[in-house]
Parts: sequence; structure tokens; C-alpha cells
Amino acid sequence: MTVLERDIVQIWQIPLQTSAVKADDLIDRYLGCLSQDEKDKAARFRFFKDRRRFVIARGTLRHLLGRQLNQRPEQINFCYGTYGKPAVSLGTKPQQSLSHTLTGEGCDFHFNLSHSGGIALCALGYERRVGVDIEQVKTIQRLDGMMKRTLVASEQQQVEAESVAAQSRAFLQRWTCKEAYLKAIGLGLTQSMQTVEVQIEPPELLSVPENCSAGWRLHLMDLPAAYVGALAVAGETAVTQHQWQHLLPDDDD
Repeated sequence: MTVLERDIVQIWQIPLQTSAVKADDLIDRYLGCLSQDEKDKAARFRFFKDRRRFVIARGTLRHLLGRQLNQRPEQINFCYGTYGKPAVSLGTKPQQSLSHTLTGEGCDFHFNLSHSGGIALCALGYERRVGVDIEQVKTIQRLDGMMKRTLVASEQQQVEAESVAAQSRAFLQRWTCKEAYLKAIGLGLTQSMQTVEVQIEPPELLSVPENCSAGWRLHLMDLPAAYVGALAVAGETAVTQHQWQHLLPDDDD
């Protein structure tokens, strides 16, 4: 078990595709620790593969949080921000030395989850607000229109300077940076992506919505070649990456 230190943000890479031998048992295990509203959401997915990925991602999230908080996965209770971003309330007041940027809306343990294709990323931030996003790299149809809706002029020029084969990847890397930040501040896609301008090398937030800029840092994720991802975190801190291994109940303890 990797226990979270308060000043280190952990990133967990979670495989969403499992071997046929373990698949049913793992789905049952993770489904069993979900809340009723999570089970209801899982049931609304039209396709089994999407339902399975949701159950694995949310079930793993609960196991990760349970390990960090010394609670059973099914006992984790979430609190939600104005636009639905979840966090965990520990029932204690934040430390007085921590700024509102780190604590945010009175919740004590911050995390964020994103998944695409066969991988999920989970960021564990403890007191620090975090946002994470991952995208599987695919050729984007009508890329010009997407760029005009989501990138500022300088970012569009940077993507257009890439070879045609590399443009979708360059666009998605900027998308993940913007999405990670907007998720971190709790706004998600309720805010236009053009309110955020990013730099890729080195990763940096150049422009963000008013009153939301203090102390934020941007990190690019080390992922398989077919994916891009980014983390936004409140303040300067170490970031560590880990690989989650699915275990059956008999393997766990």
C-alpha cells in the first residue's frame, strides 16, 4: 500500500480492460462497493463496455480512497461542489495555515478521476485541489472547427505548425491541460476553454479565468504513446505516478 503524504500528489494509472478470467469477479467486487446512485448511473450506460469501465474506475477510486483514509471502500462519503465535482469530507476543519486555494469549499481530501479508452487516471491531492484529464489520441475530424471553439489564436498557430499527422495529438495535449485546470477549480466545461491559455514546453498556465490564477501548477503525465494527459494542482508540490494492479478478494489481504 502506498500511503499519501500530505505534500505529495499521487497519480494512479488504472487499467480498464481486464482478462476474461478475472473480469466477472472484478466487476462484482467493484460494483459491490459503489453507492446506490453510482450503481444507478452504471445501469444507465447503453453499452456493456462503457458500464464495465465506469464500474472499474469508480470501484478502484473507492479502494484507493479507502486505503488512504483507513476506511472500507463502501463507507466513503462524497461531498459535491456547485458544479458537481466530488471530494471527501473528513468531518474536520481545515488547518488554519492552508489557504482556500488548497482546501476549497471545506472538503478535506481532494481527488479527481478521468478515463479514456482503456485507461483511467486518478489524482489524490489530500488538502490540495487537483484536476486530471486523459485522452486517447485519435485523428479528429473537423479539427479546425474544434480548435476555433477551444483554443486561443496563439495555441491554434502552434498546433497548425505541427505536421498533419501530429496535429490531433498536439490539440489533445492542450485540451487535457485546459480540462484538468477547469476540473481542478470545479467548473469543468461550464467554462469556455478559451478562457484558459496554456504553454506545453515547459507546461504552464499562461492565462486563466479571473480570480482563479493563484498558485496553480500544470504537469504533463507520463503515459503510453497512444494517450496524453495532464494534471493541474494548487501550489508547488511533488507529483508521483503509480500503476494500479487489480486484485481479487483472495489476493488482497
